[in-house]
Order: sequence, then structure tokens, then C-alpha cells
Amino acid sequence: MRRIWRTGTALLLFGFICLFSRENARAAGAIAMQFSGYAKTLAIRSQSLFTPRPYFYDLSRFRLKGQIFMGSQFQFEGWLDTELHAGNFLETLDYRFAQLLRPQMYFDLDWDVISESRLQVQQRLFRLFATLFVGDIQITAGRQRIAWGTGFAWNPTDLLNPYNPFAVEREEKDGVDAIYVAVPLGALSRVEVAVAPGKTGLPSRTGVRGHTNVSGVDVSMMAGRFGGRWVWGGDVAAYLGGAAVRAEWAYVRQSNRAVYWRFVANADYNFSNGIYVLVEYYFNGRGTANKNDYNLLALLSGETFGLARHYTAALLSKDVTPLLKLQFYAIANLNDKSALWGPAVSYSLAQNLELLVSGYLFAGESGSELGALHNTYFASLQYFF
Repeated sequence: MRRIWRTGTALLLFGFICLFSRENARAAGAIAMQFSGYAKTLAIRSQSLFTPRPYFYDLSRFRLKGQIFMGSQFQFEGWLDTELHAGNFLETLDYRFAQLLRPQMYFDLDWDVISESRLQVQQRLFRLFATLFVGDIQITAGRQRIAWGTGFAWNPTDLLNPYNPFAVEREEKDGVDAIYVAVPLGALSRVEVAVAPGKTGLPSRTGVRGHTNVSGVDVSMMAGRFGGRWVWGGDVAAYLGGAAVRAEWAYVRQSNRAVYWRFVANADYNFSNGIYVLVEYYFNGRGTANKNDYNLLALLSGETFGLARHYTAALLSKDVTPLLKLQFYAIANLNDKSALWGPAVSYSLAQNLELLVSGYLFAGESGSELGALHNTYFASLQYFF
């Protein structure tokens, strides 16, 4: 009941702001509203990590995005997801483990409409935030995405809403319940402050980041305390010839005074024949070079970003025709020689209607990080409006 009350309150607030803004700003023409979203169904076939039992999982999502602009000073945005989850995957330990790894939000804005062993219908507010502009200063509060860093598969400095590079829906990136302030210090410089309060019993996360441009090179430095650990880091991005090159690093000091480095470097390039290539290297100082020393339980701490020390990732894509696109995504653990191979084909069936067929194929020896995973095959049909 508490979940329904909290989410209902948020929805009522969203509707109230819509009506209030429209009635008070209609005459002045100072309000603008826009809505968009998508409907998607995603089918996944794989096998449980804990039993030899194969599973099927179907996720159908309807997302409605609403934006309200009141002049140039105020903006409100909300994304409401209605999701249907079906299949015997919901009965597996894999599903329960995935639920444990979900990020803990300060506000509970999700609720169940139907909850059965093989069928669930859920609603949640994936984004819900308001932005106020005071002069050139931006103040945003609510569930939002705060994107720090320049990494592709890994972001050492993005500890507010870290990203899982093994996710099937790589474009779906969680937000964080936070207050964010950006203060410009010129045309290409700014200071950012983000504060994400922790739920009862969980530590808060606070970070400060400065960004500028020096002779055509974007440079950022950051510091903060995230979940009981101090982090200092930064990132750079520039163009060399026709290629974009980036680097990102973080020095982490844990509550037990243990320290380690994380580092990412990547480059991408668009060739004249239409082929796009991105390659990334990742060093994880908290990992180990010996697979026999892997600590799987550390994954539950939320502080582990890979079990090994050295990784690489790549993305290759080619528009064969205006309607047909080929893509290849890969991640390799350079220590235990395990890998993920992700071929994908997408085709535009009609305007705003896209079909995707893909899979994650895992390779590696017994006991390796990725070799222990089972091949996953998936397809989706998505309509944008």
C-alpha cells in the first residue's frame, strides 16, 4: 500500500503541474508540452546458471515520456513505464539474484499490479525530475541520469548510476534519486555538484566535478564519497585526425583504507565506407589476474566492476541499407581469456517500427568469468511515437 501511495502521489503531482502550468501560462504562451515514448516487446532464451534448466523470458514495456517547459526557467520531466514480465525465468534463482543487484533508490516509485510465479505486471517511474534555471545556474532534483565520464562499456568516475556492460538492453540506463547543480564558469567551463541521499542504513553519495576545454581538449576532474569510499578521478577527450580518443581514471580509497586504480581508454572512428568502430581498454585495480582468486560474493557489495584486472570491449556497426543495420559487440577478459560475442541485426519494418535479432555468445574455460555464462538469444520489436 505504501508503494502505491508514494507512486500515486508522484503521478498526482505530475498531473497537477501539467494542469496548473497550462492554466496559468496559456495566455502568455509561456508553456510548451510534449509527449513521446515507445512500446516494446523483448523475448529472451537462455539457461539458468544454477541448474541445467533452460528458461524463457518475455518483457513487454510501454513507456510514456512527458515534458513541460515553463518559459526558460522551469522544466519538468517524467517517464512512466508499464511492464509485463512473463516466463519461467521469474521462478529461477537467476531472477532473484538480478533483483538483489538492482540499484537501491531513495524513493520507492515502483509498484506491482499483478505478481504471480510466471507473470508480473509492474509500473514504475523510470525518470521523474524537475529543473530550475536561476540565471545560468541549473538545479535539477529527482530521479535523473547524471552522466559523468567518457567511457563506453565502463565508467570509473560514474559512481552515481553505474552501468552494466553485460546488460541485454544496453540503451536502458538507470538513473539516481539526487540533487544536481551545474554552475557555468564560461562558455566551455562548469562546476557540477551531485548529492544522492542514501536510504535508511545505506550511505549517501556526493560528488563534485569540474569541466573545461584546453586547446580543443575536454578535461574534467572529480572527487567525492560514494557508498563508503572516497574517489578522485578525471577524464579527457579530444580528436586526433578523424578519430575521437578518450581516457578516464579513478583513484579509490575504501573504508578499510584499501586503495586501487580504475582506468579506461577508448577510441572510435567512422570509415568512409560507412563502418563505425570503437575499441576500449579497461584496467580494474580491484580485480585479480588469477581466476582462482575470483570473489563472486563481492559482486553483491556494489563496489566490484569486474572480477579480473584487464578487459577490452569493441563495437562494430554498418548500415547496409537505410533500413538494415549490422552490429557486433564484444567484451573480453584478458586475464582468463573468456569473452562475450554479440552479433546483432536490426531492420526497420516501417516508419518508427524496428526489429532486432541478437545474442550473447560466451566463450572461455571452466571457472573463467564469462565462460561460466550460458549463451543468451534475444529478439525485440519496438515502436516509437
